[in-house]
Amino acid sequence: MPKRHRPGVSATSVVAHIEEVVLATSGEDAFELVFGVAATRVVAKSDTGKSERRATAKDIARVARAHPELGITLPRDASEALLARIDALLTPAFDADDARLPVLDAVFESLVPRLAKGDKGQFFTPRPVVDFVVRALAPKAREMVVDPACGSGAFLAHARALANVKTFGSDLDPRAVRVARLVALSQGRDPASIVRADGLRGELPTAHVVATNPPFAGRAEAEGFEVGSVVRTPERDVLFLERALALLRPGGRLGIVLPYNKAAGTAFAPLRRWLLERARIFAVVGLPRETFLPHTSQRTFVLFAKRRVAGERARPDERALFAVSERAGKDAAGDPVLRADGAGLDHDLDEVFAELAPFLAQEGFAS
Repeated sequence: MPKRHRPGVSATSVVAHIEEVVLATSGEDAFELVFGVAATRVVAKSDTGKSERRATAKDIARVARAHPELGITLPRDASEALLARIDALLTPAFDADDARLPVLDAVFESLVPRLAKGDKGQFFTPRPVVDFVVRALAPKAREMVVDPACGSGAFLAHARALANVKTFGSDLDPRAVRVARLVALSQGRDPASIVRADGLRGELPTAHVVATNPPFAGRAEAEGFEVGSVVRTPERDVLFLERALALLRPGGRLGIVLPYNKAAGTAFAPLRRWLLERARIFAVVGLPRETFLPHTSQRTFVLFAKRRVAGERARPDERALFAVSERAGKDAAGDPVLRADGAGLDHDLDEVFAELAPFLAQEGFAS
């Protein structure tokens, strides 16, 4: 039986513990406290290669002045003792290069209000899913990777870690944008490449690759979108699908997480026909119902496609791979489940990728 996650060893557990400390001792905004300390650590690491600077109120104020794009606003009554305690809890992660991103992920997942994200259908994308999508998209050096609903910037961060790509992201959630900017800064990239904007209508660069998990819930104004005449009262994820294709240059690659009904629902058959006219479908990968727990049990899938070039039509011999992931690395409550040897989450996306990668290569997906 897989070993369950032990409290206190993950970045999410560390951030949750910090939140408990803050609530018990001050009642201040835990996000602002953790974000200010984390930003100070990131800037110190970027400037010196070390994170030796302690995150005192003066240090945080100095970073806030140097990087106004991060919007750091330390609570006025934050004590030096509380800052020192938070700093001590975060120090191990910022002393290890491979742990900084999980901590910043956890800031977004745990401290950006879940209610606000849920109302928008905006849910934290598990990092195994992000890694799977980005590896399949195989971004190349100097390509432009865009995420019009970037949240904390995970798809962009993984793309930057995989290759020397250019990235650009947008999101409407101001705190998510701040986290994504800090993530970019932690990787030595310009935080100005993350903007607060409506990804459906804001000005974004043309992309070689779009990797995104757009908001699912709610309606949005469909004026100006073709799918408005294809799907009755389209939800935002449908509009983001059209927007993603519009952002891609001809032949550009798309990896997008969508609700399962877009792949299987009878009501969305016209949408699928519309999509096939504009994109070559390479793969559809179903994700387990537990993937986005504890936030939602909605079933989802990942669509891999390429925008068709002008004059290109669907051919009867076009092949597509359909695959299903059966283990999300979570239990029915949404708690992480580790592999039997304790080495990472018990998910099967690596096994799915082993089947997907050669198929995509054979079909010329990334060429």
